[in-house]
Amino acid sequence: MDIDEYIELAKGVEIGDPFDWADTPLDEESSYRLVAMSVLALNLDQEIAIASIIKLCVENLVLNMRLLAK
Repeated sequence: MDIDEYIELAKGVEIGDPFDWADTPLDEESSYRLVAMSVLALNLDQEIAIASIIKLCVENLVLNMRLLAK
């Protein structure tokens, strides 16, 4: 897969829980491309990638819970 395919796949995952880009100073396409390039440069094996996804999901859960509590 090339970087554009990874970006489209990542955006497809977001469909179930869309992110509101209106309140951010970031551009969606540039953000996806920057993060995708950084992640692909890490050359992670599958176990590390899965562990990283779990950690990011837990962090996202905690941040969302904090926002909902306000």
